[in-house]
Amino acid sequence: MKINGRKIEGPNEEIIPIPRGNGDDIILTVRAILDMEPFDKMCPPPVPPVKKIKGTDIPQLNDKNYVKAVTKFAEKRMAWMVITSLEATEGLEWEQVDKNDFSTWPLFRKEMTEAGFSDVEIGRVIAGVTSVNALSEIKIQAARERFLLSRQAQLDDLSSQKDG
Repeated sequence: MKINGRKIEGPNEEIIPIPRGNGDDIILTVRAILDMEPFDKMCPPPVPPVKKIKGTDIPQLNDKNYVKAVTKFAEKRMAWMVITSLEATEGLEWEQVDKNDFSTWPLFRKEMTEAGFSDVEIGRVIAGVTSVNALSEIKIQAARERFLLSRQAQLDDLSSQKDG
């Protein structure tokens, strides 16, 4: 795909620096996930129980077991997203987490804590994963402003060429 002759390549990435007082800063890279199908195959979403009312199946979205299952599903999804997005970090190796075993995915927090990451630092990584995999109005506005500034610069260049 191209826009104005420029090839669009690769997913969005974000660098997450974790400063260390000793100067041995940790630099993590997170990359947007382009395909959720591997997760969906390993962890299909829970299905609510249904109740027949006058011959119609009514999903019981407030069923306590279903609500628990949805919460567990969301936790697994976020853990998988963190692990998958962090694959962009060169040289990162998990000791307790196995991407092919969903029962180990929540261990990413424990493993990061054991490696010396604080709760705030782990939160920053999760925020980076969320950020790189989503759009926000703030990001859209910033991109719009950059675009408009570049347009104005082009107009200014054309104007100065005509005057000169």
